[in-house]
Amino acid sequence: MPEIEITEECRALIAAEFPYEEPVRRLRNGEWRMQIGAETWQRLQKVRRQGETISDCIIRVIIVTQHRRGLR
Repeated sequence: MPEIEITEECRALIAAEFPYEEPVRRLRNGEWRMQIGAETWQRLQKVRRQGETISDCIIRVIIVTQHRRGLR
């Protein structure tokens, strides 16, 4: 499973949106390290914009998903 480093804001948004039972470790730099599935990693790489951090990509995808749900 790939590991990613994410910001506190990204971790909080993930925790609010998805039940996540895998361990998440806080790093000395204040970011968080977590494992994600290989399929999730591939999907994120497809939608990730040039120069965008993985945290920014995840936040953008969650916000767009929430917005679309609100429009239905």
